[in-house]
Amino acid sequence: MEVHTHTHTPRKKWTHYFWEFFMLFLAVTLGFFVENQREHMIEHRRENEYMVSLVRDVELDIESLKQSSDSRKQLINYYDSLVLLLEQRNKKSMNDIYFYARFLFRVTPFSYHDRTIVQLKSSGGLRLVRNKKAADSITIYDNEIIKRMLYQQELELQLRNEIFANHIGKIFNAYVWDKMVNEKTGIMRPEDNPDLITDNQTVINDFVVQVVTLKTAYRVTNRFIESAIRKAENLIAYVKKGYHLE
Repeated sequence: MEVHTHTHTPRKKWTHYFWEFFMLFLAVTLGFFVENQREHMIEHRRENEYMVSLVRDVELDIESLKQSSDSRKQLINYYDSLVLLLEQRNKKSMNDIYFYARFLFRVTPFSYHDRTIVQLKSSGGLRLVRNKKAADSITIYDNEIIKRMLYQQELELQLRNEIFANHIGKIFNAYVWDKMVNEKTGIMRPEDNPDLITDNQTVINDFVVQVVTLKTAYRVTNRFIESAIRKAENLIAYVKKGYHLE
């Protein structure tokens, strides 16, 4: 009978297992490191994209703030003229009284371009803003500067609604009032000098008080606008410098 002998492989040394474990550990560690670096790169790119978008939004805010301020400056002049003409009550100036009064409900409001900030807040993107001062500046701009501006606009709206609901119909001829707006919603002076529907000085005086109050509110708003523009410009400059944006 033929006998087969079995060959025995030599036992591996412990150092062999050690190096196998070490190479496996090194591969896993490097893989984790590479993946971590990739995530950081993605987050860094997203952070820069957010900052570029934020700068565009704030630039649009500044443009809207300036337009809104210019609108109020013109309206303040109109209201000054309206108050003066009502005091003089010159029959030949009635068309001007109607004309200026018709602008009591026209103003160019500030529009907040908050697309990027909403995204940052809703998606937790603010955590991506590693620059703490930039993050703080964004939060202050959104929570303090803009909120104050929007709140002031809301107060103005309440004043205009008060005037419309409680004063206009008691002083101005509704049929003349209606004909003063053309198809493009532009305001035109009446062709003649229509009378007011009341000579009651108490009613007119109360109306003038409301006009002066609204005019004062516009002046306050414009001071807020000046401050908001400075803050917005500073925010843009800071973000551009911190993120090396052109």
